[in-house]
Amino acid sequence: MPYDKSAVRGETSPGTARVHDAHGTVMTDMPPTPPSDTPATPAAGTPPAPRSVWQRLRTHWWLYARYLVIGLPVLVVGLFAGSALYVFTHSDVFTGSQVVDRPTEGARPFAWPLRLSQRVNVLVIGVDVTLDNRRQVVNVARSDTLMLLSFDPQRNRLSGLSIPRDTRATIPGVGETKINASFAFGGPSLTVKTVEQFLGVPVHYYVKLGPRSFAQIIDAVGGIEVDVEKDMKYTDNWAGLFINLKKGRQVLNGEQATHYIRFRRDATGDIGRVGRQQKLLLALFGKLKSPGTVLSAPQLLRAFAENTQTNLSMTELITLGMFTSRLEGADLSFRTLPGTFGPTYWEPDHAMIRQALLEMVYGVTPQTLSATAVEVLNGSGVPGLARQTAQRLERLGFRIVRVDTAASVVPRTMIIDRSGRTEVAQLLAELLGSKDITHEAGGGADITVLVARDVAGHFTPLRTSKR
Repeated sequence: MPYDKSAVRGETSPGTARVHDAHGTVMTDMPPTPPSDTPATPAAGTPPAPRSVWQRLRTHWWLYARYLVIGLPVLVVGLFAGSALYVFTHSDVFTGSQVVDRPTEGARPFAWPLRLSQRVNVLVIGVDVTLDNRRQVVNVARSDTLMLLSFDPQRNRLSGLSIPRDTRATIPGVGETKINASFAFGGPSLTVKTVEQFLGVPVHYYVKLGPRSFAQIIDAVGGIEVDVEKDMKYTDNWAGLFINLKKGRQVLNGEQATHYIRFRRDATGDIGRVGRQQKLLLALFGKLKSPGTVLSAPQLLRAFAENTQTNLSMTELITLGMFTSRLEGADLSFRTLPGTFGPTYWEPDHAMIRQALLEMVYGVTPQTLSATAVEVLNGSGVPGLARQTAQRLERLGFRIVRVDTAASVVPRTMIIDRSGRTEVAQLLAELLGSKDITHEAGGGADITVLVARDVAGHFTPLRTSKR
C-alpha cells in the first residue's frame, strides 16, 4: 500500500473520513459533505450561545411567577413571625412595668382571633425630660402630652381627644392645678384617675411614651411626610433643644418630627402644638397602612417595645393596630378639648366638652340625652355607689330624675328601658361595662339603672396598685 504522509501526521485527504473505534483509527473513503446554507449544529459539548434575560423570563415566566406567589407570603409571614418572636421574648416591657390595674376579665373588649369586640378607651401619656437647676435629669416629670383614644368597633371609628397640658383640673388628693401635674404627683395611675374624673368616661388602658419614643417610632417607618405650615426656629441651650424647620411639604425623620410637635413659640402656644400632634398622628396612621410598612414591622415593634410602658398585652396592642389599619381617613376623628385661654390655665368649657364626647365618642346628641329621664337605684348594698354613678352620668349630660335604694340586692347591674330610645340605653350599657338591657312598658322614668357591685370596676375610677 502506498505510503500516505497525511495519515502519519493525523490528517485526512479530501474525500476521506477518519473513524475511531476501540481498536484504533480506521481510514474509510467517504464522499465530501456538500456545502449548505443552514448553520451547522454545534458539536456535543460545545456550550450554546447565551440568551438575554428577557428571553429567559419570557420562556419561563410561569416558573418565576410561581416563585413570587409562594415566596411573597412566606416573606410577609416571616417578618411577622420574627416581630412576634421579638415581642414574646420581650413581653415584660408591656406588662412587667404595669402600674395601673387592667379591667376585670369579663369586661375586656378583645376577642379571638385578634378582634375588637367592644369599645376601648386608651389614654396616651407623653412624658418629657425635666432638668433641675444643675441640668440634672430628675425622676419627677409632668406629662407633656395627653390624648384619649377611643376605638369603636360598632361604628368602625377611631376618635381622639387631645387635652392641653395647661388645662385646669382637680387632681384627686392634690387639688386644683394644671392637669399635667397629675403625672408628677402619681405617675400613670393618678393621671388615669384624674382624666376619668375630669371627663366622666372610663379609661380602660394607658400607654406611656418616653422622651425618645416618638422619634424612634417615626424612624422605624422611614420618616413621615408632613406639610410644615411655617418656618419654625427655636433654641433652648439649657435643655439642649434646637428647632430649625423650613416651611413646605417634606419628609421628617424622627428628630425633626419631634421638633415639629414640640414647637409652641407662637401665638397659639400649646393649642397649636396639640394641633400639630394630631396632624402628625394622622400622617403616621396613613403611613402604617402602606404595604411598604410591612417590611418595617420588626423595627416598629422593637421601637415601641423598648420605649413604652403600658397595661396592654402584646396581642391586645396588635389587635388595636390591625383595627386601625382597616380604617379610612373619614373614620379617624381628632379634636382638642374645648376651652379658652386664661392667664395661667386652659379654661375648659364643660358644656362643650360633654357635647364633644357624646358626638365624637358615643354618637349621641346632647338633645337626646336631655330629653330622656333616668333614675338610678342602688341594688349593690354598697352605700353611695348609686349616687356616685348618677353624678358621673350627669357630667355626661344625662338627666337624672331620681336616685334611691332598690327593693333588694341584685347580682348584676341591669338597665330597664321604657322609652324606646335604644341609642341612650345602649350608651348606658356601654358606660357601665356592657350590661344587660331589658325592655318594659309602663310609667315612671324613661330608663332605670339598677346598680350592682359589678359596676364599680367599670364606671368608678380604676383601682390602682402601688408603684
